[in-house]
Amino acid sequence: MTSLLSIRVLLIFCVTIWGWTFVAMKICLAAISPMELIGLRFLLGLPILYAIIVAKKIPFTFSKEDVKPIAIGAIIIATHFIVQAVGLQFTTATNSSWIIAVTPLAMALLSCLILKEKLGGKEIIGIGISTFGISLLVFNGDIKNFGGMKSVGDWIVLFTAHTWALFTIATRDISRKHHPLVVTFMLFLPMTITCLMYVAFTSNVSKLYSLETETIFALLFLGTLGTITQWIWQEGIAKLGAARAGIFMYLEPIATTVIAIPLLGEKFTTYIALGGTLVLAGVWNAQRNSKQN
Repeated sequence: MTSLLSIRVLLIFCVTIWGWTFVAMKICLAAISPMELIGLRFLLGLPILYAIIVAKKIPFTFSKEDVKPIAIGAIIIATHFIVQAVGLQFTTATNSSWIIAVTPLAMALLSCLILKEKLGGKEIIGIGISTFGISLLVFNGDIKNFGGMKSVGDWIVLFTAHTWALFTIATRDISRKHHPLVVTFMLFLPMTITCLMYVAFTSNVSKLYSLETETIFALLFLGTLGTITQWIWQEGIAKLGAARAGIFMYLEPIATTVIAIPLLGEKFTTYIALGGTLVLAGVWNAQRNSKQN
């Protein structure tokens, strides 16, 4: 019981950190570009991930047939992180976290389209409920918001819920074949190198030496805790199971909202409360159907 309790506490810690990453990214984007953010974040994070892999003695046993799925996965994940950072420039951390919560539904939809898996009745209803919830978040009670930059940011973030779902599907087989931490390292490495090369040739690198303390702490948070929690999460899944561990993901947008209000001055409106509740209700309804099947 004590062991299970500690695992649950660690999983709550993970999703809390992930919820806070939206706030940290928002802070960083006030000072640096999306490419700079992604490059620096994983420049800090990948050495930590590699150290964990070495400490756990996880082998890098990849073959030629793994090159294609790794390349495809690397392209998708790079697109995901960069586009998400761009979208976050035009919307709030709070909205982003609630919208990203629909990722399980995006996975169900893409699995239907790509893998020809059938959608159940509860999944279809769940998608409908969550779609209505997202509409409340995007419009914030006023249809005129559809054309505003905040609305554009919301739609971009919604797109990244689907890129993450596509990434999960594209790397499903290789993640079953190799340890997830090693796969994560191999997928993130080319993205990091590409972003850093872009920054080296296009950015004013000198400005990075004069970043404010708040931005530096946000980057360190993303690079260190944002990476370490990936390892903790994998350990939790191994001991608790993916389905049971996934339930804790419902707490992520709540964690974002709680810290975004005091740190970023974001408002928690009635429409965010209603929209967020509907998003989570739709996801819960669809996943409940999956567990029963």
